Amino acid sequence: MVTSWRTAPGDALITHPITGLSVRQSFAPHWAGEVVRLRLSNRYSSVPLTLENVHLALEAEAGGAAMVPGSACPLTFDGGRRITLAAGETAVSDPIHFPVRPFQRVGVSFFAPEVTLQITRHLNANEHLYISIPGDHAADATGAAFLQVPDGYASNFLAIEALEVAAPRAVRTLVAVGDSITDGSGSAIAIPDGTPAAMTATDQRYPNHLQRRLLTAGLPLTVANAGIGGNELLGPGLLPQFGRGLIDRFDADVLSVTGATHVLVMIGTNDSGNALPGQVPSAEAMIAGYTQLIERAHEAGLKIILGTIPPAEGTVIDGLPVVGRLGLPIGIMHGTAEARQSRDAINAWIRAQTLSDGIVDFDACLEDPLRPGYLAPEYNSGDNLHPNPAGYRAMADCVDLDLLR
Repeated sequence: MVTSWRTAPGDALITHPITGLSVRQSFAPHWAGEVVRLRLSNRYSSVPLTLENVHLALEAEAGGAAMVPGSACPLTFDGGRRITLAAGETAVSDPIHFPVRPFQRVGVSFFAPEVTLQITRHLNANEHLYISIPGDHAADATGAAFLQVPDGYASNFLAIEALEVAAPRAVRTLVAVGDSITDGSGSAIAIPDGTPAAMTATDQRYPNHLQRRLLTAGLPLTVANAGIGGNELLGPGLLPQFGRGLIDRFDADVLSVTGATHVLVMIGTNDSGNALPGQVPSAEAMIAGYTQLIERAHEAGLKIILGTIPPAEGTVIDGLPVVGRLGLPIGIMHGTAEARQSRDAINAWIRAQTLSDGIVDFDACLEDPLRPGYLAPEYNSGDNLHPNPAGYRAMADCVDLDLLR
């Protein structure tokens, strides 16, 4: 089995109530297969989670709640249609025959029959989440019983972690791991030429674009996305939902991924950008963190590629300067002299080091040649930090596929 699609759980703190309701969420597999299984996670919850009537179906219209009539297939777990995941537990469904194709979108639906106080989630799925009116509507083909949860409120992946497919032995998995730039924040922004980039229709994250390149090149490699918005290398993110530091989650989100043989790491902008003045981690501390990841990947038999930290001068969120730890407004932190010096030193080390199995210079690919440190205008989603779809495509184009052959 290899990982055809994946997301990285981050917390179980804040979710939409789902007790007695059905949930429907969709995504695009990256690799074809005839036999699949679904991985569910209750990793971060402190209480059990019970689900019934978990279904897979083909999405009828990209971004909508309707499924293709007749395509729904129930999943079983140890032969049963009901599963209770203990706190911290991950479960994998029994394999079923359910053909999937790259970027032919799939919907997952389930019913929560019991009081559900917590559910492990991935923050900001960059997908529409649908929750039903009361009752079990998991197998409904139409979307009539489902309501779209507002994007800015709770567009999260709930409980689902991965779709795995049976594949030839030669097929491998590349795990792209990092923060919101890997996760795809800003990928719903219109492409500069005016082409609309609907959030659930176009799958414009850089790992999506990299998968398209690999398929075109005929390379037997599937890309699993383990990015978490706000994530940091050395420690937990600014907010709990930004997840544990990559050093802490590396085993679960990279080394344990089904079929993983390669990892592409791009992280570090939040370690400096979300730190109070005087508390930015030293370049030496960051380099020690990267070195630890390299050693752990090699010990596990994985090849590891490091990506430079992209430009971040002038970062704003919702038109306001980024707010620092403890809620203290400290200006545009990603662009402070201290953050900039740290980023430049780290990028210089990444370019020069020979410990990893290769590098991708995302910084050089995205930087405005007329304004060093800034995203090129054609790649800017508008907040000066996250690329737009064209920028994410450029990131994928920056990857030398020879590193993955």
